[in-house]
Amino acid sequence: MKVLVTGANGFLGSNFIYKLVETGHQVYAFSYNNNNIKPLLNKIKFTQAYTKDILNHKEDIFNFSPDVIIHFGWSGGNKYDDVNHISQFFDNVGPSISFLQFIKKLPKTPKFIGIGSFSEYGNLTSKAVEATIENPVNLYGLSKYTFKEYSKQLCSQDNIDWVWIRPCYIYGPKDVSTRLIPLVINKCLNNENITLDSCDKVIDYLHVDDFTNLTYELMLSSFTGVYNLCSGFEYKLKDVIDKIHNLIKSSNKIDFTFHQDRPLTSSYICGSNSKIIKKTNLTPQINLEEGLIQTIKFYKNK
Repeated sequence: MKVLVTGANGFLGSNFIYKLVETGHQVYAFSYNNNNIKPLLNKIKFTQAYTKDILNHKEDIFNFSPDVIIHFGWSGGNKYDDVNHISQFFDNVGPSISFLQFIKKLPKTPKFIGIGSFSEYGNLTSKAVEATIENPVNLYGLSKYTFKEYSKQLCSQDNIDWVWIRPCYIYGPKDVSTRLIPLVINKCLNNENITLDSCDKVIDYLHVDDFTNLTYELMLSSFTGVYNLCSGFEYKLKDVIDKIHNLIKSSNKIDFTFHQDRPLTSSYICGSNSKIIKKTNLTPQINLEEGLIQTIKFYKNK
């Protein structure tokens, strides 16, 4: 199968490309950087480009003629400062729509898989299901939701199979170093004190290998529509941080203070994974402690 992947060097995209190469698919990867996928560059076709620049390579995409397009590409969103910046719209929604309009001109009609976010749901008080009404509270969630609606409509008009994946909090090796779990792990490994917000959130964490395997099954299947990818379990964020601290046996000090609590975020970010389990007969295989041990080992070796 020929698979075109945008955002190929990101945390989710790079892990997925390793899966594609291991299972024998032809890959055309787009990303501004390639440090996470350097070992694969002799096995894939790679073009250095942001999402907004992909259409500068129409001829190459046309000649590759993918069976599936997986759109991980998204500028900003890994840092809190990004989530309510207007660039979320201008750097992502417009270019992604233009890319989607080009897809219908390809020699064969590919399946389109877009990567959304639980931020689309906004402030939750119970586990989100795919039918939960979206009510984003920041521009990141609003931009993801906006592109979701456009992509659904455009794919319907052009008879393109459409899948929209909403990952909850994904963690594991190769994660962005500024995100919370890698940040805490590195601080603990280096015995550096750290001050965090109150960490009173309740979060669903899913290991990146489980995310990759579930996404891969959706890619191979004929299923369409929206799918939550999450573990189905709830974790108090402070407990997760304490677990990391105990697993590393660090002597550093971790302070929690409400003065650093951030607005425009939900205090409860959990979902139901019953739909994806029913469709694929797959359940998450890596529990949180096992996944944290694996992730700690990765950063320790790094």
